[in-house]
Amino acid sequence: MKEVVIVGGSRTAIAAFGGSLKTVPVVELGSIVMIDVLKKTGLRPVLSDAMKNAIPDNLKNQGVIDLERNAYQWDDNLAPVVIDEVIMGNVLQAAQGQNTARQAMVRAGIP
Repeated sequence: MKEVVIVGGSRTAIAAFGGSLKTVPVVELGSIVMIDVLKKTGLRPVLSDAMKNAIPDNLKNQGVIDLERNAYQWDDNLAPVVIDEVIMGNVLQAAQGQNTARQAMVRAGIP
């Protein structure tokens, strides 16, 4: 990586424990925020050549899987940007699965 850029940031609504957002999984809420930040800044996520080259040989011909295809709903008129890291925090991580930031990225259509 030659240039590091912070695209933007956002936070979700502050809610009470067990309140109105209790049924919204952190991954879903995170993906909504990621999509919103990128659309507000006029950007759409794309794969870099380095990312494409890092795909294991036995998966290179597989193409995009259904989960990624369903999540990728970006306007081609937005400027392309390579995103290789997202930092996302949440207070209660129990039973959310591993690496909730990566799960939210996939749901947001970020490769």
